[in-house]
Amino acid sequence: MYRKVIKAVSVILSVTMLMGITVFADTITDLQNQKNQKEKEIDNIEDELAYVMLQMDELEISMAEKNDEIQTATEQLKKVQVKLDAQYADMKLRIKYMYEDQTTSLSEVLLSSANMSEVLNKAEYVQQVYSYDRSKLDEISATAKEVSDIKTKLENDMKELEDMDADLHDKQASLYTTIEDLKKERDDIATKLTTAQQRSARALGSYYMSYATTANNDSEVANGIINLAYSFLGTPYASGGSSPSGFDCSGFTSYLFRQYGINLARSSSAQAYGGQAVSLSDIQPGDVVCYPGHVGLYIGGGQIIHASVPGDVVKIASMNIMTITAVRRYW
Repeated sequence: MYRKVIKAVSVILSVTMLMGITVFADTITDLQNQKNQKEKEIDNIEDELAYVMLQMDELEISMAEKNDEIQTATEQLKKVQVKLDAQYADMKLRIKYMYEDQTTSLSEVLLSSANMSEVLNKAEYVQQVYSYDRSKLDEISATAKEVSDIKTKLENDMKELEDMDADLHDKQASLYTTIEDLKKERDDIATKLTTAQQRSARALGSYYMSYATTANNDSEVANGIINLAYSFLGTPYASGGSSPSGFDCSGFTSYLFRQYGINLARSSSAQAYGGQAVSLSDIQPGDVVCYPGHVGLYIGGGQIIHASVPGDVVKIASMNIMTITAVRRYW
């Protein structure tokens, strides 16, 4: 009766620990997914930032080129203005001599002319000089206005580029802030993930240790377990099975030992940590041979009995079917 109570308590504790491990596993998976999501968001923002910085580089080149164009237009405008000022000064000088010379009166001009035709010719000459000056002034003024308009347009273009540059710098700063915030969130999740993994490892270690019993090296128990295993040859493989109606690998070994009051963990990975470690050179019938994701019962002569794979049955096979990761003794 006492032994049954102890066994029941052991089962309850095992189930409780397994539930705790499952909760930790769910938490770890959730945190890992959150961390992956944050890293993906960071990658996306960093890609966007890289594109913004590329735009800033291109804009910087455009602004430099536009500034050169403005400088060129400014120099051209200065030259045109100098030319315009010179032309205007020349015109004023001619006007002064033609219209403002006080040493020669109009009557003298008339009297000095041979006839009216000469007077008209002189007047026509004055008109031609005036028309030439006016034409040159209009031409230079038009050129000055054209250059001025070009300069104004270039300055407006430059203002647009400067506004774009300011917007890109604002966006760059915003993206940097977003990346920093996401990295902090990711690091916080990573810390929680590490804590959960550590707690899970401790819980898993406790679970494994609950089966890490010292073997009694009772050969009679080992022989009984082996004989029982032979009786199940041909039993179909059943995923998750741990009864004579069907077994999976760890369900088969745990069932065999359970019949002799020895509790084994219900997973192949956990069984690789229970009982007592045995070297291959000291292996004996009744030991549990562990492989990556699989276990079998050693029956001697380099052979095991195991629940093979889905679609197969409990059968005898070479112990070297896979790489052996551990040998554990529970009997």
